[in-house]
Amino acid sequence: MSYKILVLVSEAATFRLDNHSIIPSALHREGHEVYIGDIDTLCVHDSVVVCDRVKLTEEYLVGSDFPALSETYASAEEFDLVWVLAGTHPDALTDHFQLLWLLNRRVPFVNEASALFYMNSKTTLGAAVPNENLPASYVSNDFDFLTSLVESDSERTWVVKPTNDGIGADVYFLSKNERNRSALLQSATGNAAPRYGRYGRDIIGMAKRYTAVQEYIPNVRSNEKRVIIAGDVPVSGFRRFHPDHDDRANVTLGARFEALTLTPEEDDFVRRLGKRMMELGIFYSGIDLAYPYVMEFNLVNPGGLSYAYRATGVDRSSEAVNTVLAALRASGKLS
Repeated sequence: MSYKILVLVSEAATFRLDNHSIIPSALHREGHEVYIGDIDTLCVHDSVVVCDRVKLTEEYLVGSDFPALSETYASAEEFDLVWVLAGTHPDALTDHFQLLWLLNRRVPFVNEASALFYMNSKTTLGAAVPNENLPASYVSNDFDFLTSLVESDSERTWVVKPTNDGIGADVYFLSKNERNRSALLQSATGNAAPRYGRYGRDIIGMAKRYTAVQEYIPNVRSNEKRVIIAGDVPVSGFRRFHPDHDDRANVTLGARFEALTLTPEEDDFVRRLGKRMMELGIFYSGIDLAYPYVMEFNLVNPGGLSYAYRATGVDRSSEAVNTVLAALRASGKLS
């Protein structure tokens, strides 16, 4: 069955080997009518959600120029499905999600707009992941509380992360024995005390910022895996390794990676988690897994297909998109 599909991406100078080229190309290869839309051009014109878009006529090659968006302010509503593969600038975040939510009332999404807004965060992992599969985690903007937590046990180690950022930005490893623990926690929670002291709250307003503090899982260094889930099926991914000098394993920051292999226990867990995520409106995602623990979700543009291809030479993108579409059909979201 063929569908008319709008893939929303961020305009770039050229296509890289990532989801912005891989997924639209796979959909086109599988016989669907595919359009690329620039997510930052979403607007409402006379009650219709519109964007700049172009019809895909061939697969995108890595390094090829981003196409001219020949249809300006064209309807984003005349599609069978929308696949969101990009976010937007933080200053436009509220308008961005309101536009996506409105569009999603009229067109099915691979990942529902509400799920993209609420679930693509360290704060909401517990909505899908059973408590026993989560490291001890705290989300707070209270510097004093988090300092007491970290200092309460010299044997426990922690990872501090922004609640809504990615690719290793501002991720720190700390413990009671870390001399800079106060400075790191103060920075992570917005440097409220020094900013109030310097400027006054009356001038700068609220300075506190939320951060996630997650207990460090030792086996993450030897068994961290990015798993791509289509529907409830693990279709791709890779195993990644932490450098000796870094507690982050983001491959975009240079970490080594290899082909993904799941144990029977991991495979069963991922499939059960995939079913739960579909109930929440998520049909394509990447999870960071150090079984039995899940550290993060990646819902908007999860890397996995590209690095799996680099590690194995096998392109799993057709299997991935076909599995997503089959799951959407089985759930009644697509005819």
